[in-house]
Amino acid sequence: MKIKEVRVLDHHICRIWEKGFFTHHAYLLQNVYEDGSLSQPYRNEFFDRKGLDCVAILPYRRVDGAAIELGILKAFRPPVFFRSGKKLPLSERKYTWIYECVAGSLEPGDSGEAAVRARAAMELDEETGYKVRAEEFISLGGGFFPSHGQSTEKIFLFSVEVTGLSRGKASGDGSVNEGLNELEFFEMNKILSMCRDGQIEDPKIEIGVSRLKHVI
Repeated sequence: MKIKEVRVLDHHICRIWEKGFFTHHAYLLQNVYEDGSLSQPYRNEFFDRKGLDCVAILPYRRVDGAAIELGILKAFRPPVFFRSGKKLPLSERKYTWIYECVAGSLEPGDSGEAAVRARAAMELDEETGYKVRAEEFISLGGGFFPSHGQSTEKIFLFSVEVTGLSRGKASGDGSVNEGLNELEFFEMNKILSMCRDGQIEDPKIEIGVSRLKHVI
């Protein structure tokens, strides 16, 4: 049965902080099907980011002219740190750090491919200290939804070569924890192995590396 439209029976918006990054939506919805029938009313909740979408970047370098190494961040993230205080289905380490992709949110004014690429270049500079022109970034294909049942966010993947480039000091975005980030390089196939073994748990990295293997 195909949906013709979705009726909004009720809608509440919650912004915990005036300048927060997320808006929480709570809807009461009802599906209208092509044959005119209606579903039972149902509740749906999800989040919007301030800039809606996000960019993620995999910087890479060539070693000895052949091997490809990719840079990822060793970072501290409170959401996974606080997992240790919950009743978990399987035992796991306490997350004082986690590997993640260089990434950042788009701002509300970022519109169009040029603006998205420019944002990717800014995020790479902020988080790693590498300054690369936006035109040099390689798109790694269509965007994807990391959690489409809970968030409207779509992530756009890029990669860029940093072989031989001097790395400056990461400028950061002013947040407390971004200054704790450490950039580490691993060989491409090693990263995929670490993803399979659970040493890397950020899907942006695995998706990005899998796509990058076909373009370089």
